[in-house]
Amino acid sequence: MSIRSTLREKMGRPSKEEILDGDMIPVLFKLAWPMMVASLLQTTYNLIDTIWLGRLPPPENTLAVGAISVAWPFVFLLLSVEMGLGIAGISLISQHTGAKKYEEAYHDTGQLFFMFLVLSTILGAVGFFIAEDFLTFLTQDADIVPFATDYLQIIFLGFPVLLTFAAFSFSLRAWGDTLTPMWVMGISVVINIVLDPLLIFGFGPIEGMGIRGAAIATVSARTVGMIIAVYLLYARKVDIKLKLWHLKPDFSKIKKFVSIGIPATLARIEESFGFIVLTGLLAMMPMQEEVLASYGIGGRIINITFVFLGGLSMAVSTMVGQALGADKKTRAEKTTNRATLAMMLFMCLVSIILVVFRYPIMRFFIVDEPLVVEIGARFLAILAIGGPFFAVYEGVSGALNGSGHTGQHFALSLLRLWGLRIPMILILGFAFALDSTGAWLAIGFSNVITGIASYLLYKKGWWKEKVIDKETKLEDIARKLKKKMGLGQESS
Repeated sequence: MSIRSTLREKMGRPSKEEILDGDMIPVLFKLAWPMMVASLLQTTYNLIDTIWLGRLPPPENTLAVGAISVAWPFVFLLLSVEMGLGIAGISLISQHTGAKKYEEAYHDTGQLFFMFLVLSTILGAVGFFIAEDFLTFLTQDADIVPFATDYLQIIFLGFPVLLTFAAFSFSLRAWGDTLTPMWVMGISVVINIVLDPLLIFGFGPIEGMGIRGAAIATVSARTVGMIIAVYLLYARKVDIKLKLWHLKPDFSKIKKFVSIGIPATLARIEESFGFIVLTGLLAMMPMQEEVLASYGIGGRIINITFVFLGGLSMAVSTMVGQALGADKKTRAEKTTNRATLAMMLFMCLVSIILVVFRYPIMRFFIVDEPLVVEIGARFLAILAIGGPFFAVYEGVSGALNGSGHTGQHFALSLLRLWGLRIPMILILGFAFALDSTGAWLAIGFSNVITGIASYLLYKKGWWKEKVIDKETKLEDIARKLKKKMGLGQESS
């Protein structure tokens, strides 16, 4: 065993051979746990600014914290465009890797970087110039707008940096290396932790900049992460060997990225708008403050479970993509089955905990508000019904994204929010006057029905067709001959 293989094994990073032929459950968790940690680090990233800004003197602290809450939905909306392309990157890079077409995988990576750089520059410029007008339209609080504008404009100036790092993370995850992006993210978070108080409050010759300091700290920390990422890629310190010519636009590949990425982008956009509409409907119900508080607390509790589900779902995408690229449809199906079963068992446990301890959980987050506790406890109990079914949706979504069939994922997402949840809230919550209980039932049962629909779609088997170009008979024979002769193989 080589030194490199030994290090990989000790670090818990699976080799390409393991991804294609190893024991599925251990490989799934080897891929998933770094993404779970990265997700927690991303959450930490978002919390750090809020914690420090909350320590500014009043009323600046309230305005600064409120400004971030108003600003980020706008950022997420613009990021949806490029995140859809990131999912396309996972599909194409993972499938070319599984097919052992490593040069194609490198080329895919270069095209992903090229598209992210171009679009992030355009969207960053658009966001910079329309930020103030958009925020004025979004909020009636004129005092918050200047704070949110200052924050947003700096974030938008840093868009190319933010998205370059995202391209790095998507590419390595598709290849099967989820550990390196986690470490780079960790370094970036540590830098942000150090810079935040220095730039927000000032230190020595550094003048405090308030909310602008928080934005500069975020962009600066990500810039360091981006520099490390580019160095690792071009210095051949990671498995993907990127060269400058890989960045030259290849419009045939770009067309493929766009065809896969558009449905994924639309799914993210409709989800963003769907949850905005859902929150608006809750705000129209009796006792709206208590209902919104209950929904906010319950949502944060449930989001903790998404760290586990999201990590496994992304691991499924990598393994399914590589398995389909290698023409191992049975392995792709078994991987999805076992990962989905693991997610379902986890959510069954979570559901039991939520039902049994719903009142203590709510009281832990809010005290002296018995009505919020009662409404929130009812929300957790009803939401628990759909937990295992939501796990099915997440497992199938991972398979669809890995196989590149993002249109099917978009259809399921559309069904879940716009076909079921929002209409059911209107019917149960308003028409039948069940108020918040009707909304909670709508949320729970929309997960149940979407989970069943996901399973039925999955069993059709359409998702098992890979999206990369199939080899001709001559290409397949030539590749096999090269492998036997030990020629033409890129090192992994």
